[in-house]
Amino acid sequence: MLFDIERVKKNKIRSRETRPKNFLLKRVFSDIENRILDLPNKWEHGLIEGCRRVDLKELKSNKKIIVSEFTHNPDKTLSIDLYANLMQLHWSNDPYTDFSQKVKLLNPKGQFLCCLFGAETLNELRDSFAKAEMKLFGAVSPRISPLPEIRDVGNLAAKVGLHNSVVDRDLIKVDYKKILDLFWDIKKMGETNAIIGRSKNLTPKSLIHEVEKHYFENFSGRGQEDYAQSISATFEVIYLYGTK
Repeated sequence: MLFDIERVKKNKIRSRETRPKNFLLKRVFSDIENRILDLPNKWEHGLIEGCRRVDLKELKSNKKIIVSEFTHNPDKTLSIDLYANLMQLHWSNDPYTDFSQKVKLLNPKGQFLCCLFGAETLNELRDSFAKAEMKLFGAVSPRISPLPEIRDVGNLAAKVGLHNSVVDRDLIKVDYKKILDLFWDIKKMGETNAIIGRSKNLTPKSLIHEVEKHYFENFSGRGQEDYAQSISATFEVIYLYGTK
């Protein structure tokens, strides 16, 4: 077991009021909605997990879709020919089993979509924490979740029996004036550290200072004058589509 799933849920619940306002999640949720609306095959009944209706713009009034913030176990008599998962599956302790269970919910030829954070997400912060901790403490603690490569998602799709799979990604670069602004954005998304082996102690100010120092020295903004006093953070969102 790598992730504390109860902690993941608590983080998501705590961020309920801020998630709908977060620019990155608004972009991702809008993208998924557009993909659903543009699906090549017609569908009658669907299930979307990982958000609330308030997070959706076009589909929130669609009565043919069940929307669930967390895992939803539909009635066995319910016929589902569309399943979508929004930003949940990168927290999976057993990706093969979790993906398989979602695919099993679908009718034959049902359509599957998901989006999740990929391996390039927060690579600058990961590096900065590692260098800072080694300098101060001589050891590194788990602070940024391990995330899948895009090829891992494609390979998993084939293993769980999805056909006609398409995997793509959106690589988003965001600039921040200070590292605390980045931390706040992560918290607003409900994506704070939920690794079981994480430190339960408050992060020392000396560590935050060292992390920010390393970050500015190595990952400052885009090289333009306006960004001279900013740091750049990467968010990689992987999208998967397939049919059962």
